[in-house]
Amino acid sequence: MSAQQPAMRSPLAGVTVREAMRPGVITCTPDAGPATVATIMVANGIHVVIVAPSAHGTPLIVTDRELVRAVLEGREDACASDLAGEPAAALTADAGLEDAVAMMAARYVTHILAIEPSSGTPAGIVSSLDVVAILAGWEPRLARMLRPAPARPSPSARTLSKATVSDVMHPGIATCTPDVELSAVAQIMAEHRVHCVAVAGIDAAGPGGQHFTWGLVEDMDLVLALQRGAAGESAGTIVATAPAAIKQDEPLDRAAALMVERDRSHVVAVGSSGLPVGMVSTLDVARIVAAT
Repeated sequence: MSAQQPAMRSPLAGVTVREAMRPGVITCTPDAGPATVATIMVANGIHVVIVAPSAHGTPLIVTDRELVRAVLEGREDACASDLAGEPAAALTADAGLEDAVAMMAARYVTHILAIEPSSGTPAGIVSSLDVVAILAGWEPRLARMLRPAPARPSPSARTLSKATVSDVMHPGIATCTPDVELSAVAQIMAEHRVHCVAVAGIDAAGPGGQHFTWGLVEDMDLVLALQRGAAGESAGTIVATAPAAIKQDEPLDRAAALMVERDRSHVVAVGSSGLPVGMVSTLDVARIVAAT
């Protein structure tokens, strides 16, 4: 009889929410409109804003996707308390990061509000990208730090229908091959501070020969893999082969609609060759909303 292999230790074991989180929270008033919320998100490079003060036991939270959905529905007069779907998913700051991953996976959310156990007040936010940083061996503080990037011109369009995907997208996209381990995928995300990586390879196509293929791995895919104990797998085992993608010359409102339809914060911009040329995110959409 072969000896039983020891269970693989989780890379999150022993790490608390407090150690991984972004300390403090960024808030808006309950009566803040979509343009104000968008401005806060863009200025701070964040995907969620806490509505304060709150009459609820747990603060309300406005996500980037809720903001985009409201704008697409023409609810420009909505206030933050209306945009917030429900109270934030929350844990005490001293809970284990594995508990946060379990909550993210169960509720399919990318952010967990950390609560001070002594006072019940918000202590910070832990995000899927913070989890990825731990998997990659980074300190979350370094992984979330804004880095200099090539300057992009401010879009002249002031509505989503007049702006195009190429007007706002981040040119280029981080890539890896299907055999790369998930910890290495996490390192790419943490190093470049991106939420998704394109997985590129060559696929055997029978009599037609071989052709280039690509898919996408998002930070939430890594969170779900961690939750099921699959951190040792490779990118090819979890890649989405039909990712949310749109041609770069399409109007931005179509990209925003795709985000809402697929419940995603990022859409791949595809060039005339059919290959990815960039990424457009909810924050790119928010840049236009903030300018209205």
